[in-house]
Amino acid sequence: MSTETTTQSEYINIGQLSSYLGWSPRFIEGLVRGEHLPGLEVQGQCVFRRDDVVDWLEQKIQTLDTARVTELEAKMESSLLADGTFRTTRTDRLTSRLPLKGIALDVPAANKTEVLHAIATTAEATGLLFDREHLLTSLVDRESLCSTAMPGGVALCHPRRPIPSIIERQFLCLVRTSAPVDFGAEDQEGTSLFFLLATPDDRSHLHGLARLARILQGGTLDALKAAATSEDILAALAEAESRIQIKD
Repeated sequence: MSTETTTQSEYINIGQLSSYLGWSPRFIEGLVRGEHLPGLEVQGQCVFRRDDVVDWLEQKIQTLDTARVTELEAKMESSLLADGTFRTTRTDRLTSRLPLKGIALDVPAANKTEVLHAIATTAEATGLLFDREHLLTSLVDRESLCSTAMPGGVALCHPRRPIPSIIERQFLCLVRTSAPVDFGAEDQEGTSLFFLLATPDDRSHLHGLARLARILQGGTLDALKAAATSEDILAALAEAESRIQIKD
C-alpha cells in the first residue's frame, strides 16, 4: 500500500468499503496485503478510490473464492432492490437482460479490433443503445488498460465506466466468434465467447460481473461453445442462472 497526500473526500475508508462490497474489513485487509487491492495511506489511514476498486475487481473476479463472489453479488442486489433499481430477484435475472438480437454467433472476427466492432454492432442491433461509436470508443479505452479476457476462452467486456446516457436500460450481449481470437488472456489461449455488460451504474455493473462469473462455472462455457442457435445460448444461460439461484 502506497502513501499519498490527497483530498480525503476523494476516498472511502475500509469501513465504508466493507459496507459497500459486503465483505468484512479483515477480508479486505487481506486483499490489500496479498492480492494487491489498491489502497493508499492518507493521514495514517488506509483508504480507497472506488474506481480503482472496481477496476481491480474486474480483473480479479474469477480468482476470488465463490463464496466471496456470492457475497458481493448479494450485497449489490440488496442495494439495487432497496432503492427500486431492481424490482425482484426473479424479474431481474441477468438472462432477462439478454435479448435474442443481442446474441451473434460464429462471427468471422480475426483480431481484437474486429471483435470490438462486432460487439458494438450487436449492441446496436438490440435497439437499447443510442450511440454505437461512443460505446466502441469506451470499449477500446477499457481494453487498452488490460484485457477483459479470462481463462476458458471467455471475455467479460464492458465500457471504461457505466454509460447511462447512451443506453435505454441495462442489457447484456454475447458474441461468439467462428474461431478463437488472441484477446490477451493470461492463459495465452484464444477467446471465442465475448460478453458485453452495458450498465447505468457501478452497482449494476458489479452485480452483473459477479453473477456472470458464477453462471459461467461448471459446464456452462462448453454449452455456450456448442450451442447451435441463439435460443440454445439463452436456454443454457437461463438454466445455469436458475441453478445458482436455487443454491442461494
